[in-house]
Amino acid sequence: MQYCRMESQCIFAKPLAPNSSAVFVSFEWDTTRAQEFLEKKRAESNLPVTLTHFVGLAASRALANQPDLNGRLSFGNYIPKDTLGISFLVSLDNGKDLGACTVEKIDEKSIEEICQELTSTSKKIRSHTDKQHAQRTGALGFIPTFILEPIMFIMGYITSNLGISLPMLGFKKYPFGTCVITSVGMLGYEHVFVPLPPYTNVPLLITVGGTKRKPIAVGDEVKIRDVINVTLTLDHRYTDGARAMEVYRKFVDGLHDPESCVKSAREQEIKSPAQIQAA
Repeated sequence: MQYCRMESQCIFAKPLAPNSSAVFVSFEWDTTRAQEFLEKKRAESNLPVTLTHFVGLAASRALANQPDLNGRLSFGNYIPKDTLGISFLVSLDNGKDLGACTVEKIDEKSIEEICQELTSTSKKIRSHTDKQHAQRTGALGFIPTFILEPIMFIMGYITSNLGISLPMLGFKKYPFGTCVITSVGMLGYEHVFVPLPPYTNVPLLITVGGTKRKPIAVGDEVKIRDVINVTLTLDHRYTDGARAMEVYRKFVDGLHDPESCVKSAREQEIKSPAQIQAA
């Protein structure tokens, strides 16, 4: 792994494997303003909005109007998607399993709507009452481990690359959307570099670490703040470094300025993926 420390206090890492197109970007996030924003939203809505919901909100605003990263690769061709979806991974059975909750058209939704949708879906998955999750785990539960990987790769290619649903097995098309968000802080990890699982076929994965207290520079003062390590894993096949930096900057700015994320893409008059494709 090669690392390069940047002036903006982020770390870029590029795997040396010749067949890998993943690029890693890691930075520290002072969550003070985000926590204040979430406290206000909890009081106003009486909903359990969390930092994970807010990361999804900021990511959706950063990815809106970015056709390079909202699409799929099929037979070597890039095909834009009509809508933007982000998948949130849910820990099940004390970390023994994972479920995926995908919020479609997330760039058009508020943090309250994201929270409500994720809360409802995650409850069903954790209580084993979600039909699609039960179909998937039931179909794959009896497959020997040594052949599970190629089967998952084939399933991923059919659903994510070709855009074909497999309803009998509980797999819908584009099951992971455009981006996957996983929070590893609840597992006790502070800083993790997560590779792109081949079967997800998404261009971006965001890993949210655990909160830690540390001294940081705030203006000309040193203060103790709650800080989280956030890592982005980007598939370089989808876009170049300059365009990826635009998304990165907008995402980081959104995390540090919560009010800029309040308006949906529709309210900001940002073109939808379908409108961008038509243009």
